[in-house]
Amino acid sequence: MPKAPTYSPTRPMRALLDFQNGQDSLRSITKKYSMPRATLQFKLKNPACKTAFGPSPVLTEVEENTIVRWITELAQKGFPRKKGDIISSVQQFLKQNPRPNPFKDNRPGEGWMKAFLKRHPEVVTRSPEAVTSASACISENDIRKWFADIHKYIEEKSLENVIRDPSRIFNGDETGFLICPESGKVLAPRGCKNVYTIDRGSSKENITVMFTFSADGKICSPMVVFPYKRIPDRTDLL
Repeated sequence: MPKAPTYSPTRPMRALLDFQNGQDSLRSITKKYSMPRATLQFKLKNPACKTAFGPSPVLTEVEENTIVRWITELAQKGFPRKKGDIISSVQQFLKQNPRPNPFKDNRPGEGWMKAFLKRHPEVVTRSPEAVTSASACISENDIRKWFADIHKYIEEKSLENVIRDPSRIFNGDETGFLICPESGKVLAPRGCKNVYTIDRGSSKENITVMFTFSADGKICSPMVVFPYKRIPDRTDLL
């Protein structure tokens, strides 16, 4: 009995796509994906042959890889998808492209979603961090220009001694604590350190806290901003 492969079923497909696109030789691709040369040669001659055990998925490898690229690109742009979004998209696709499937009303269930994530370990569930649309529009060039302007100002004012003293360098950032936070995870590429979702509506009621730290490790007392429309008469309420 042949031994089951220890790699993801989608790895041969990605390797073949690299080879068919002429990105590299078959030898270098087998080394890149840590796969036997015979496996890829067999897949080239038998593209319709399954590379995994068990029943065939409802969607083809190409269709599932398209979903993976869609998930990856949207997560990188700040619009990560939830599991329900993927299931609804697959349901709509199956309605437009009828084929035999075990789903009720062409809508996959949680079991299909778990199997999909198992077939594509490069996609994982993450808790996103919300950012405003204005923050999402900041590019690398904007950040580099800001540092260049600050460096120029320091030189013009002869303040080089300030940036040499870590006790005089501070960094502050604010964060909002939602009173009624939303729950729910999204799908994102594996290994992505930060997953953001852009707020498309007005922010819910929250408490803003400003944290400030010095370069030598000192922490300033945090500043808390409450959502008051007017300052209370009693100072003990602040």
